[in-house]
Amino acid sequence: MDEALVEVADRASESSTSEQSASDFGVNNEVLRLWELASPCVVLGRASKWREEIHQAACERDGVPVLRRVSGGATIIAGPGCLMYSVLISYQHRPAWRALDVAHREVMNRIRDAVQAATELFQLKLQIAIDGTCDLTIGGRKISGNAMRCKRNWMIYHGTIMYAMPLKLLSDYLQEPTRQPDYRMKRAHETFVANLLQPANGVLPTAFRAELERQLVIQWSATKSWETSPLKEDVERECVKLIASRYSNPEWHCDR
Repeated sequence: MDEALVEVADRASESSTSEQSASDFGVNNEVLRLWELASPCVVLGRASKWREEIHQAACERDGVPVLRRVSGGATIIAGPGCLMYSVLISYQHRPAWRALDVAHREVMNRIRDAVQAATELFQLKLQIAIDGTCDLTIGGRKISGNAMRCKRNWMIYHGTIMYAMPLKLLSDYLQEPTRQPDYRMKRAHETFVANLLQPANGVLPTAFRAELERQLVIQWSATKSWETSPLKEDVERECVKLIASRYSNPEWHCDR
């Protein structure tokens, strides 16, 4: 879905007849997507080497799918309790965001502010910070990792927000990464990563997720329904093509 969004938007913007119409297309068709996996899934980065980044035998034993995304970054595991977000961004609408440092700053400031607002509403005394290139942290422990896919006129920026996912999943299915941010200080997965919620908080994960989604919608001014998007039918057709051409092919996911 994320790849289809950026591919379709980029092709459509190329057909715009003027700079003004291209800018208008960008303003009107940026997308915020929020979703969550129903069961654990390992997701490789575009250039990830699965033999070096996952525990293959454990994934096979437990039936955990191993899939590949088109954005960069390292391998992750996600599942229930980990909110996934994607933002489709128009460079014609936001030309300064072509610079990667600007894109990271602008996106992550909004994500951080949404997470901070949700925690404050539930009276969770957490200070959300940005560490490394684009990680969100609490007390030096990572709660959100992110990646991007850039085209000529559009970018998809997507990531995770861990609020109540079993941390044991990380050590069960992921090896220790070969590349680590300095602030990790060689910590193991379960002491480096954290959830926003703890059992002692007494906050229902479903209620927190709903508020987190509401705050993300506010930050991105996402006031229109996807059902009304002029991109919807083309994106759905592109999804079918992408699944047929590679996402249904195990060799594409584990070709490195």
